[in-house]
Amino acid sequence: MQPSVHFLISIYKPLLLFAAAVPFSLVISSVVEQDARRRRFMPDVWAGINLTVLVLGIACVLLLPWFWLGFPLMLLLYCGALFGYWKYRDARLPPSEHFDLLAGKWAAASAARKARKALGEVTVVFQDGKGKQLQPPSREDPRLPVHLAAEQIVVPSLPARASRVELVPGPQGHTVIRVVDTMRSKVSTIPSAESEKVIDYLKEAAGLDTKERRRRQVATLGMRAGDSVQVFRITSWGSTAGQTLRIEHDRERQLTKKLDEMGFLPAQLQAIREATDKIAGGVVIVAVPPSNGLTTLGLALVQRHDPYTMDIKTVEKFVERKLEGVTHNEWSMGTDGADYATTVQSVVRRGPNVLLVSDLAEQGLAPVLVNPNSANTIFYALIPAESGAAAVAHYLKGANDNAAAAKALRAVIAGRGVRLLCKKCRQPFEATADQAKRLGAPAGKVLTLYKMGGQVQVKNQVVPCPECQGSGFVGVSGAYEVVRPDERAVELLTAGDVVNAYQQMRRAHRAPSAQEAALYKVRTGETSLDEVARAFAPRVTPAKPSAPSAPVAGKPQPARTTAQKGEKS
Repeated sequence: MQPSVHFLISIYKPLLLFAAAVPFSLVISSVVEQDARRRRFMPDVWAGINLTVLVLGIACVLLLPWFWLGFPLMLLLYCGALFGYWKYRDARLPPSEHFDLLAGKWAAASAARKARKALGEVTVVFQDGKGKQLQPPSREDPRLPVHLAAEQIVVPSLPARASRVELVPGPQGHTVIRVVDTMRSKVSTIPSAESEKVIDYLKEAAGLDTKERRRRQVATLGMRAGDSVQVFRITSWGSTAGQTLRIEHDRERQLTKKLDEMGFLPAQLQAIREATDKIAGGVVIVAVPPSNGLTTLGLALVQRHDPYTMDIKTVEKFVERKLEGVTHNEWSMGTDGADYATTVQSVVRRGPNVLLVSDLAEQGLAPVLVNPNSANTIFYALIPAESGAAAVAHYLKGANDNAAAAKALRAVIAGRGVRLLCKKCRQPFEATADQAKRLGAPAGKVLTLYKMGGQVQVKNQVVPCPECQGSGFVGVSGAYEVVRPDERAVELLTAGDVVNAYQQMRRAHRAPSAQEAALYKVRTGETSLDEVARAFAPRVTPAKPSAPSAPVAGKPQPARTTAQKGEKS
């Protein structure tokens, strides 16, 4: 038999060979290889596998004596190679990034085209929390520019992974600020005449009162694009400068974290358990800087306790998320005439086992927490502060009774958020001897660290990393310190010596500082040295025009100075 001769004189068989081999080679070079390189899924290995399969498929057609056996075998090899990479890829990615054979994308694109055709240039529809849609404007509607401006504010924030978008009033209009992984960045400035219309448009879509321009209002804003619906939490309030609008994406998910997901070290979690479990009462101070997850941390601490065996309550200025089995009390200034401390005191009289108070800085609150009548309640007292020492200083000053405050104190939990390196583009490097020593590595041991990347190579081009959008970071984790007072620390606090008392609390239980916890994350490759330096850099306070008065001998230093000293390891 001479099958090769018969193959050469055939017209359609070479065409079938090329019709299968050429598309397969294009797919593996332009789709599979680029995807593998972008996600670092062993691109060289997969390139070798696919090239081998390509050659084997052609060999099956040319070498087997029966074309109709070799050709189907070639198709099976090609389909098997693509199917194998598909399954390998999807097993390592979240469901939202799985292949869907383009069916879902085609359907979404078709729906988007139909929507644009029907509504002019509008691509999304806004709706309130109950699903009631705001009728999108047509081309002739004068509100169309307002709607498009609202789209330009909200829609791009999703691929940018922004947790929050704010419209902040200023002299030139409203500044659009985007918050990604706790980092605030200015996006644009909108003239006041236009920005006020955009704010009212979004408030109307969410079902808020557009005539109310001063009082704080909160609602849910939905955004529909095709079959997809995104949910935002929208908050508006006003001042003499104008209205402020805050749009938070998936706020419920941000607040839904357990304590062991917050970034604590195992020893720190054990310290929290020892300070609060099987304890009749006392005060746990929780301090982190603004916009570093104070509310999330407070709710995570409360969720440690069993709501079915304990009476758990909160007194919050704004109830952002309700926990199952927890009684949430929202306090609003001027609603019933009672100040915050009085409201907390009335809740304490009901005898809760656990009580979360949302702001230790409120005047008159600390005396309520250290009162003997509150001795059976565990208080989680939140305060936005740069350090634990600053929070303790404020606590002592507000209590007006150092002995009672020191006796009631059970623990101080303080820290801040550090951004996590993007695992797709982070860059490894060998630590210097000084860096390795600082991180506690044995002398002479090679220590591999990571730094921010932000770019990946696709074929011969270097492009922004699609995972982190070029920022080099994805997500935030907490770096905390958990300190507890011993007898000596109680004596120092009673004497008003916050600096030495805080250092004693660290030494007594060998508690790592927040900076040391952050450096541990550097050693494990979660974050970088530069990020830790940024996160723990001293906050610069603008100088006042008038010169500060000279310190008076014998008087305690201000809380900020105490905090700065207390931050030192």
